[in-house]
Amino acid sequence: MFGQIASGPFRRSEGLPSLIRPSIRKPPSMPLVRTVTLPPGAGTGWHYHPGRVEVVVLSGTLTRTLHDGRVEVSRAGDSLVEEVGPVHIHEGRNLGTEPVVLIAGYAVPEGRPLAVSVAEPAWSRSGAGTAEA
Repeated sequence: MFGQIASGPFRRSEGLPSLIRPSIRKPPSMPLVRTVTLPPGAGTGWHYHPGRVEVVVLSGTLTRTLHDGRVEVSRAGDSLVEEVGPVHIHEGRNLGTEPVVLIAGYAVPEGRPLAVSVAEPAWSRSGAGTAEA
């Protein structure tokens, strides 16, 4: 939060009305919102995020394989959260016939990438953990 809202009458503090007094805490991350489009047959590759990602599916059907082998399917109107760190590796795929369009809100730690690519897990190459969408 960049400022604080004071309750009660305005008081002066540090030369500024308390309504606009700057917070002494610096935000731990810089927010970023972007559109991500996966054409039919495309995928993200295996990766993880250094910061939390909140996603809304605008169109299409997104199929994600998670770190523990679970498969989650999200359709237009669904929302999901991708948690932080290498323990939460995953991949997203568009197995459908129309583009998957996402709005993704990233809480990216300063100086870090939006995503970090990782090798495909051995269990994934063997076909374990996959399911029909």
